[in-house]
Amino acid sequence: MSSETRGGALIRTCPCYHNPLKSQQIPPQMRLLRTPLAVLLVTLAGTAFAATEMPSRAVPFTGNAAAETFRAPGLAVLDRVQIAAALPKSAAVEEQAGGRLRVATVRELPKAKVLEQWQPIRDGFVTRLRAASTDAEGLRVRLEVSSLTAPLEMRAQGSDGRIVAMTVQPGRREAWTPWTEGDSQEIELFSRAPQSVTVTSLLHFTTSPTTKAAGSCTIPTNCTTDNPTLDAAIREAKKSVMRINFIEGGSGFLCTATLVNSPSGQPFVLTANHCVSNPEVAATVTSWWFYDLTACDASSGLNPNQVQQANGMQFVFGNHNVDSTLMLLQQPPPPGAVYAGWNANRLGIGDAITSISHPTGDTARIALGVNGQELRIVGRPQDMYAITFTRGIIQGGSSGSGLFTLSNGALQLRGVLSGTTIRNGPGMSCTNTDENALYGRLELFHPQIDRYLRNQSVPADDAPNRPQEFTGPMDAASTHIDLRSSPLAFDGRRIDAAGDIDLYLFSLSAPAVVSAWTEGANLDTVGNILDSQGNNLEANDDAQTADNHFGLTMRLDAGTYFVQVGHFDSAGTGSYNLRIRADSVDSVNRTALWWNAAEPGWGLNVNHQGNKIFATLFTYDASGPMWLVMSDGARQADGSYEGALYRTAGSGPFGPATSTEVGRMRIAFQGNNGATLTYSVNGTQVTKALTRQEFSTLSECTWSAFDRSFEQNYQDLWSNAAEPGWGVNLTQQGNTLFATLFTYDSGGRPTWLVMSAGAPTAVGGFSGPLYRTSGPVFNAAAWMPATATQVGTMTFTPSNGNRATLTWTVNGLGNTKQVTRQAFGAVKPLCE
Repeated sequence: MSSETRGGALIRTCPCYHNPLKSQQIPPQMRLLRTPLAVLLVTLAGTAFAATEMPSRAVPFTGNAAAETFRAPGLAVLDRVQIAAALPKSAAVEEQAGGRLRVATVRELPKAKVLEQWQPIRDGFVTRLRAASTDAEGLRVRLEVSSLTAPLEMRAQGSDGRIVAMTVQPGRREAWTPWTEGDSQEIELFSRAPQSVTVTSLLHFTTSPTTKAAGSCTIPTNCTTDNPTLDAAIREAKKSVMRINFIEGGSGFLCTATLVNSPSGQPFVLTANHCVSNPEVAATVTSWWFYDLTACDASSGLNPNQVQQANGMQFVFGNHNVDSTLMLLQQPPPPGAVYAGWNANRLGIGDAITSISHPTGDTARIALGVNGQELRIVGRPQDMYAITFTRGIIQGGSSGSGLFTLSNGALQLRGVLSGTTIRNGPGMSCTNTDENALYGRLELFHPQIDRYLRNQSVPADDAPNRPQEFTGPMDAASTHIDLRSSPLAFDGRRIDAAGDIDLYLFSLSAPAVVSAWTEGANLDTVGNILDSQGNNLEANDDAQTADNHFGLTMRLDAGTYFVQVGHFDSAGTGSYNLRIRADSVDSVNRTALWWNAAEPGWGLNVNHQGNKIFATLFTYDASGPMWLVMSDGARQADGSYEGALYRTAGSGPFGPATSTEVGRMRIAFQGNNGATLTYSVNGTQVTKALTRQEFSTLSECTWSAFDRSFEQNYQDLWSNAAEPGWGVNLTQQGNTLFATLFTYDSGGRPTWLVMSAGAPTAVGGFSGPLYRTSGPVFNAAAWMPATATQVGTMTFTPSNGNRATLTWTVNGLGNTKQVTRQAFGAVKPLCE
C-alpha cells in the first residue's frame, strides 16, 4: 500500500504493516501514527543494544588555503560547447514535501564533443574548454573519462572568478566538474599525457548556488541559543556539516550531510538514503564546507572560507528502511573540519535535540526541539524519531542532515533527517510549525555499518550484504525465476549477527509478478526488493497477522534484481527460509464491480486471482432475481477469460448447494476499464459492453501472494468455507462499500441482495440499507430500469483484513456469518 517514491522522502505517516509489540497500524488515509506507550516499552525491553558512542575529532586548521589557479593561465580556450535554448528560470522545487531539493536539469549536448586539442606544458599536457547554457544560474559539466590512462586534474571557474579543483583517477566512467556560478564555465584539464575525454551534457542550474531562500524563521548557526555550552557545541559541530549537490535521473539535487568520526579514522559521511541511494549517484556528489554566514543576521555576508570538494564520494552502505546512507570521502576533509561524534543508543521521549542543516540549500541553520514520539513513513518499515521543534525549522534541502543531542559539552549525532509529517498542507514551514520532523534512527543503522566504520573485513556470511559484493554474472540462468516451475528456495539461512543484511540476486527474462517472503521459524524479518543498482523498489515488515515474516509482491520488468533480508530488531539474529517466485499474470488485476451504465440494475462481480477469474453475474430471469457463476474462467491465448457458466441451487439459504452447467461465459478486457461480456444460458446468447462501475474513487488493484490480513480495503470475494455455495462480493471505493450477497431463498432458489451504499461505522466496518431489486429478463431486447425495494440492513465488521462478521436482516429475519476472503489463486487482489 506504499505510495513512497524512491529518491524522495514522502514524509507521510503510514498504514504500517506490523504485528502487536510494534507500533499500532492505522488506516490508509495517511493519518498520524502514534506508538502507544505500553507497546513502546515492550519494544524497548526487547531490543537492548550495547551502548556505542564516538567522540568528535577536529581536523587541524593550518590556515586558509591559497586561492586555486589554473596551471596554464594564459592558455586560450581550445574548445567550446554551447546550449542556447534557455530553460525557464524557476525556484528550487522539493521532489517531495520535505525531501531532497531539485535545483538543476541535465541538458544533453546535440552532439558529444571530443576534446582533441592538448597543449604541452611543463610536466604534461593541458586543454581548455568553455561550456555555456543560456540563462543558467550555475553549471556542472559531464565528462566521459572511461579511457583515462593517468590521473586527470580538473579546474573549473564560473562568473564569480573562483577556481575549484579536483582530480579524476583512472577507472571511472564519468566525472562531473564542480558547481560554479553563472551561465558559463571555463574548464582546464591537465594530465601527464593527452587523454581521451568527451563532453556529453551540462547540468543547468535554475537556482543560484548562493541563493538566500531559507525561511525567515530559520536560525543562522551564529545566533545564540541562550545556552553558552550549546552555543560552543554548535560552533564546533557545524564544521562537520556540508551542503551536497548530486545528480540522478536527469536532475540535480541538494541535501545535507555530516562528516562522522570512526574507529578507523576514515572520513565517513552520513546522509539520507532518499538523497543518495547507489554508487552512481554518490560519484556525482560535490560538497560545500563551512557554508554559513559571518553573523547572526540572515542578511550578513557569506563565510569567505567556504570550501567546495568536487571529487565525488564512494558509496559504502545504504538502507532504505531507516533512510540512511554511509559514504566515504575520496579526499581528506578540508583543514578545520570536524568529525562529528555520535551516539548509537536509542533516543528517549522528551530528549532535547539540535538540528544543523542547509534548508533550501541556504547557509547552515540550527533548529531546537524535543523527541516527541516515534512515527513511521509510508513504505519504510522502521519507526523514526518524530521531533517537535521549539525554535527554527527544517526545509527541503535539509534532508540527510544530522539530529544531535548535547552530552558533556559536545553534540553527538543520533540520526539523519528523512522528512516531515503533513498534517496541514505540504509540510513544515514558517507558517506551519505544527509538524514533526522525522529522523532515521542511528541505533538501527549503526549495527549495519559498524564493520565499515571499523574498516573490518566482512566476516563469513551465508549471503552478501551489499550489491557491490556480487561479482558473478548478473543474468545467471539459475536465477531466472520466471523460467522455474517452483519458487527459488534458500533454506537454513541466518541473520548471523547484529546488523547482518542478506542479499539474494534473481533475474527475469520477461515481465512478471514477483513474490518474495520468508518462512520457517517465526523470525521477525524485514524485506526489500531492490533494482540492479541497489535502489529500493518495495519494502515490508510483516505481510500478514499470522507471523512476523515479511512478504512482498510486485510487478517487475525483465532484468536483474535483489531481495534484501534483515531483522526488524537491530540486534536480532536467527534462522529463516527465503522463497522467491514469479507469476506470469496480467499487469492489471480486474477485481471490481462491472456494469453497463445504460442498463442499471444488473452487473458482474469479477474476482481475479492468478490466471483465473471467478465471475458472478447478477441479473434476472422471468421469475425474478437470478445469479450465475463462472467459477473457473481460464485465461486464453488472446488475453480473454472463458469458462463454464453455472446456475446453483441450495437446500436453504446456506444449506448444501448443487451446480448445473447452463452455458459458457467469456470476458474480453479492453484497457483497464472496459470489457466485452459474452455468455449463454440454455442456448440463449447475450453480448454486453461493460465498464468498471465508479461510485466514488476507484480502487486500483494489484497483486498479493499473502492473506491481506493487514489490508484495510476489503474489495474481494468473501465466503464461509464451511458453507460452500453462497458468498458476498465487496467493492470498496473511498468511504463507500458496495456489497452483493449471493444466496438462496427458503425454497433453495438462487437470489441476490445488494447494499449499494455501505457507510463507515465507528468500529471500522461498513453498514447500510439492503435492497432486493427486480428488472427485465437478462436477454430483454430493450432494457427497462430496474426497481429496488429495501428489505433490511447489512453490516460488515472486519476483525482484520482477512476475517469479518457479516450481519444482515431481510424482512425482519436476521443472519450473522463469519466470512473470509476466498482464495483460489497463487496471487490475489490487493486493492487500494
